Amino acid sequence: MGQMLIRQIDDAKLMRLKARARQQRTSAEALGREAIHKAADELSVEEKQAMVREMQARFRSAVNPEVEQTPGIDLIREGRAR
Repeated sequence: MGQMLIRQIDDAKLMRLKARARQQRTSAEALGREAIHKAADELSVEEKQAMVREMQARFRSAVNPEVEQTPGIDLIREGRAR
């Protein structure tokens, strides 16, 4: 696994992180690691937009233009009426 040394952290923020770690009965390192993992796992706006475009393209390729499509709201209402 990789390692990282983080410098120039504000002293007050580091103290708050250590206090939070004590409250949660864990280490400041573990909280920092968790924050880094969370930040790295989040998708950027560009990545999200690319995923939407990919899903839209898949949907368009799955639709048969020769068959009339029933709006989803009608299907939901029909299912609730049963």
